[in-house]
Amino acid sequence: PKKKQSQVMYYATDGMGSIPQAIKSDSSFKLNQDVWISPSNGVKYTGSSDSSSPRWKVQSSGKQWGQFDRLIIAHNGKCADRIMSRTPAKSFHSLLRTNFAPYVPEHGGNRMTLNSIYSLTFALRKNGKESALGGKIPGNMYSCFIKNEPNLRFLSCNTRKYSSSSPNDDNVEVWTVLSSAKFGKKYKGPQENLPNELVKDVTGQMLQSLERSIGLEAGSLWNVKDAHVGGGIVLDYKLQLWGAAVPLNTWSSSSTEGGFLYDAENGVGACGDWLLHPSIGGAWESGRRLANWIVEDLEDRKKKGEGSSVGLPPDGKFVRSVAASQAGIASFK
Repeated sequence: PKKKQSQVMYYATDGMGSIPQAIKSDSSFKLNQDVWISPSNGVKYTGSSDSSSPRWKVQSSGKQWGQFDRLIIAHNGKCADRIMSRTPAKSFHSLLRTNFAPYVPEHGGNRMTLNSIYSLTFALRKNGKESALGGKIPGNMYSCFIKNEPNLRFLSCNTRKYSSSSPNDDNVEVWTVLSSAKFGKKYKGPQENLPNELVKDVTGQMLQSLERSIGLEAGSLWNVKDAHVGGGIVLDYKLQLWGAAVPLNTWSSSSTEGGFLYDAENGVGACGDWLLHPSIGGAWESGRRLANWIVEDLEDRKKKGEGSSVGLPPDGKFVRSVAASQAGIASFK
């Protein structure tokens, strides 16, 4: 963490994963990463009349990960909906139901709404100091919004962002381009197993759109006739569908100034950008505030014998995020 006046700011020196690793290094808890918890039967409410006893059992692939006093849902989309659907936390679960669309109505809609975005990362062969694409982009620009092409929203140069000392990287330049939500919706497929023909089609359209946007000669990045990367300039590429991408609305309640949900009766909470503002910062701050609230809730239980819920319906509504709807990839403040 870096302190700036009264604010505490965090900078990930080795990718975003270094932040939780740094937090763990100052704590005694055990961190299990890359563990798949099935949304069908991965979580089970065990219940207890004693608030200090375990309430939730977590398991995956037949392995028991333990029983826990509190459960936190820090994910959204279909999996978060399914994992809570068979629990007694009905009011809490109602807010996890999700719509998928490139837009929401002005009144905010009746459910959390997520858009879908394609991410295409591709490696270019350099011609001298830079690639054909790099030559069109000022050297001091790492990322930029795309506003002159309806299929695309954002372009970033991975090579400029992350310096490398490997001599093998000297002749390669890596870029990532993000599609618009409307494009993602139109060409959406099964994100865990995109058909090869769909991958070719979407990749081709995104690279051709980038050629038009930047002013490159047609066919510089994608050979339309042969349906493959053109001229040996693009060395490799990877297309990924971000199916449950950016929240286009946020849940607002008179009791959610903290930007999180907490069901005190069932010992379960939720944090995420859809509860504050759609961005990495919103997700981080939501989680931090929920953690502080749980500590306070434990103290209240000791004093009063019961805790306090936060942000549960019917007190509240979804509010359209104008910033997220306009940018398409996040809410920028």
